[in-house]
Amino acid sequence: MKFLPLVWTALWHRPARTVFTLLSIVAAFVLFGSLQGLNAGFDKAVVDQQLDTLITDSRVPGGPAMPVAALREIEELPGVVLATQRATLIGWYQQPKNTVAVIAADAAKWFSIRPRLAVATEQMNALLATRTGMLATPALQSYYGWKIGDKIPLQTSLPKRDGSRSWTFDLVGTFDVSDNPGKAYLSVINYDYFDAERTSEIGTAERFLIRIADPNRSARTALAIDGLFANSSHQTRTRSEKEIAQSRLKQIGDIRFLTNAVVGSVLFTLLFVTGNTMRQSVRERTPEFGVLKALGSSDGGILLLVLAEALTLCVLAAMLGLGIALAAAPLLEEVIGVVEFSWRVIANGIFVAGLLALVSAVVPAWSIWRSSVVDALDRR
Repeated sequence: MKFLPLVWTALWHRPARTVFTLLSIVAAFVLFGSLQGLNAGFDKAVVDQQLDTLITDSRVPGGPAMPVAALREIEELPGVVLATQRATLIGWYQQPKNTVAVIAADAAKWFSIRPRLAVATEQMNALLATRTGMLATPALQSYYGWKIGDKIPLQTSLPKRDGSRSWTFDLVGTFDVSDNPGKAYLSVINYDYFDAERTSEIGTAERFLIRIADPNRSARTALAIDGLFANSSHQTRTRSEKEIAQSRLKQIGDIRFLTNAVVGSVLFTLLFVTGNTMRQSVRERTPEFGVLKALGSSDGGILLLVLAEALTLCVLAAMLGLGIALAAAPLLEEVIGVVEFSWRVIANGIFVAGLLALVSAVVPAWSIWRSSVVDALDRR
C-alpha cells in the first residue's frame, strides 16, 4: 500500500498522455462490454428455448397452410402430450403505420405450451368466455393507450364473411413474458372466432406447436410428424424451438465471430497504445528507478512497481468503460432486444484488462529489471 502514491504519481508524469491512453482504454471496453453483452444475449436466447416444444411449419416458406384437422393425428403419436394451432392476423390501428400482429390460437393449449407467457387464470377465462375477446401485453396496451374493456378495431386486408375488412375485438385481459416483462408487443384472440369469420384458408393454420414428453426423442418425434404429411400437398418441417433459434442466428451470419473479430481488433490496437505509453513512461523515468535501486529497492520490487502502474491504468479505465456499457445496456436492449450484461461479462472484461496491462508492461519492466544502477542513472 505504501507504493500506491508512487504509482499514482508515476501515472500522471505526463498528464496528456495518460488522459489519451485512459480514454482509449475506456472506449475500447465500452465496445467490449456492449459486444460481449450482445453475445451473451444471443446465447441466452438460444438456451431459453424449450427442447420439449416442437414447431411445425410448411416445408416451403410461404407454402400452403396446414389443415387443423391433422392435429388429431399428431396428438395420437407416441410421446406427444399436447398440440395446437396458430394463425396470424396482421392489421393496423387507427393509422396504417400502427401495425398490430394478432395471434389466433386455442388460447388454453397455446399458453400451456408457452409457459414463459404468464397469464392470470381469470383473464384466460375471460378470453375463453368472450368470442371476440383479446389479450394484449402491457407494452402493447401502453403503446396504443388501450385499457381493459376497450373495443379494439383493426383494419386488415383479410375480409370477413360480411364483406368488411374491419375486425373488432374486446380487450378482456393481459399477459406478459415472465422472464422479460414489459418488452413484448403481442396480442392473442380466439382461433375459433377468427376461423369462423374469415373467408379464406378456413380450417388451416400456418404453424403447429407440439409439447412432447421426452426432449431426447424430439428428432424422432419430429420425423414422425413430418411423415404424416409426406404424401400430401401440405409437406411440413418440424424442429425444436432451440433448433429454430440456432438456425435464425446462422441465417444472419456468425454474430459471435463478427463481434469477437471486432473486439480482437480493438484490443490488438489498444495493446500498441498501452505498450507505447508504458515504454515511454518507463524510459523517461529510468533515472528515478536508478535512484530507487541505489536506495536499496530490489529488482523484483522495481518490476512489480512498473506492473502495478500498468495494472492501475488498464484496470481502472476498463472498469469505467464496462460501467458505461452496463449503464447503456438498457438502451442497447431497446434496439436489439437480446443484450445480457451479466457479471460474467464484467469479470471477463477485468481479466482481459489485466492481461493487457501485463503484456504492455512486461518489456519495459524487463529492461529496468536488467539495467544496473549506473546505467539507469546515466540514461537520459
